[in-house]
Amino acid sequence: MTSADTASSPSAPYPQGSPGYRRVVGAVFLAGFAVFLVMYDTQGLLPQIGAGFGAGEAATGWSVAATTLGMALGMIPLSTVGLRRGLFHRMLVFLVLSGVIGLACALMPSLWSLVAARFLQGVAVSLVPASALALIGERIAPEAITAATGIYLAGNTVGGLCSRLIPGAVAEFASWRWAMGVMAVLCLACGLGVALLRPRGAAASAGSTSAGARRRPAVGERKTGERAVGRTLRAARESLSIPGVLAACVIGAALMAAFNSAYTVVGFRLQGPELGLGPAAANAVFLLYLLGTFTSARAGRIVGRIGLVPALLASALAVAAGYWIALPSQLLWVVVGLGLMTALFFLGHSSASATVARLAPTSARSTASALYLTAYYVGATAGSALGSVGYEHSGWLAAAGLGTLYAAIAAIAAQLGARAMRRRRAEDAREERRD
Repeated sequence: MTSADTASSPSAPYPQGSPGYRRVVGAVFLAGFAVFLVMYDTQGLLPQIGAGFGAGEAATGWSVAATTLGMALGMIPLSTVGLRRGLFHRMLVFLVLSGVIGLACALMPSLWSLVAARFLQGVAVSLVPASALALIGERIAPEAITAATGIYLAGNTVGGLCSRLIPGAVAEFASWRWAMGVMAVLCLACGLGVALLRPRGAAASAGSTSAGARRRPAVGERKTGERAVGRTLRAARESLSIPGVLAACVIGAALMAAFNSAYTVVGFRLQGPELGLGPAAANAVFLLYLLGTFTSARAGRIVGRIGLVPALLASALAVAAGYWIALPSQLLWVVVGLGLMTALFFLGHSSASATVARLAPTSARSTASALYLTAYYVGATAGSALGSVGYEHSGWLAAAGLGTLYAAIAAIAAQLGARAMRRRRAEDAREERRD
């Protein structure tokens, strides 16, 4: 974050229930909704996109993988970049840019031009989550931050569902291009909503002061961008030196690779000759995401009851088992397998993410969270790209083999991370006794 983002604001943070609070949380809900709305909107359209361009599953899967790759590559570098008008303005600018690129995606003449545009869209949208969460921390009273963050995450969940269901419904009556155009327009509508919800008056811009009261940068702050990059790199090294943080990043990446691979290729299976569903009916399988919402909300309680490592191992086992349960060519078994996978994937993701937030030093917590999300989206990219290749060559069986491998990596990382953390605690205890 730059000095423009951290300058003092002339007004106090908004308490829960105040008009300013309602405006900010309304805006971040729309931002969270829009991020997931555009990130996965091709996932339910892959059979139609492939047919339109005469491409196979492996190539078409890159229309999903490119966006998550853009997210992964853009999140940390762009988090060091700010705009003088503050976090609200930054969130709005990149949200609108994502919608404009989405309109361009609907007009692309070839598959690889679509993939390139989707990559740029991922880079653009990568700055929205960082801005939204920083905005909550900057403009919401401390006692209300957890509630406001929950509203942002609820926007993610609803957006993720709509990004699969709405394109499938549109594709029943029109082409995939129209479906993507509709999603881009919805993203722009969210941008309009964010602009309308921006608090007015003295507190209009989170992280910025009024024109007359703008703080002059100190001598040591004039090369803000360079200093921000240096701080980010130091915070990243400090975070990754903690064994539990590194293990959690590997776990998040591996579990997401397995999970995203399944949901990327399942559309080909459901709409193919094996099961023969239409786009809307096939995309209804994404309603299983609601199971993940239920599990995420109870992750802390589950971990408190059975322990962190058992929870992570249960998540990895369920993700792998879900693939094999879904192996028979019957819709019921596909739904049961994906349902088990979805419910416990979110337990693992929530637990790994919370581990990073808990273990990272306070001064490096935001960078550590960005590292985790970067690893998470690298996993999503690998899952979409490699899963599509496997499915094109050997069907669901190959996808299941890859998913099992990813789950095994997550389980091994959980065990090694726990062992390294125990070793670190023992070393710290010995040093304290010597002192």
